[in-house]
Amino acid sequence: MKELKRFILVGAPASGKGTQGRFLAETFNLKTLSTGAMLRREIENCTPLGQKALSYMDKAMLVPDEVVNDIVRGWLVNDNEEGWLLDGYPRTVSQAETLDHFLAERGIDVDVVVWMDVSRELIEQRITRRRECTSCGNIVQKLDEQCDKCGGQMVARKDDNLEAFARRWKDFEAMTLPVAHYYEAKGLVVKVSVTEEREPQEVSQELLQKLEEYSNKR
Repeated sequence: MKELKRFILVGAPASGKGTQGRFLAETFNLKTLSTGAMLRREIENCTPLGQKALSYMDKAMLVPDEVVNDIVRGWLVNDNEEGWLLDGYPRTVSQAETLDHFLAERGIDVDVVVWMDVSRELIEQRITRRRECTSCGNIVQKLDEQCDKCGGQMVARKDDNLEAFARRWKDFEAMTLPVAHYYEAKGLVVKVSVTEEREPQEVSQELLQKLEEYSNKR
């Protein structure tokens, strides 16, 4: 059995990565790096990096690899062999190769890649209902105005509309889906299917079972 410490979470926009990422972080005691959340914080703080990222995100375009790679390298260099989860990175095969090279220099590698597999039709339904708390980052699939965790304001993301989603889905198919296949070829992928009928808790339990089976085979 191999201890799972270094996770990558991949999936299309609104595939449930946030929910399952929190489950994985709690279950395996992982620090989480969400590149999307980090970039949004940079934008809110009006940093040069944030302004550069905003020019791309406003157009629902991917932030350039060199910007994202620098963020991730800066975060991972201080991991001190603790467990971690990367959510939203690598988003391209180029980023995956850069990450592999960086980890290899440190004598470590990725333990497992969790692939959230979900249909485009279901995601389109989800993004019209998704709301995020401006205070704690809680994300829900209901049209609440107040966060049920901290009482903060729930708002729709600027890029949560069907027109922007169409561009994001195209980017996902062209760039991110190959990342899942890249790691699948290495035998590192655990895939879980998400459907409208399944509650997040059901997905979490199936994911945990598959991770245990995967670990036992390593």
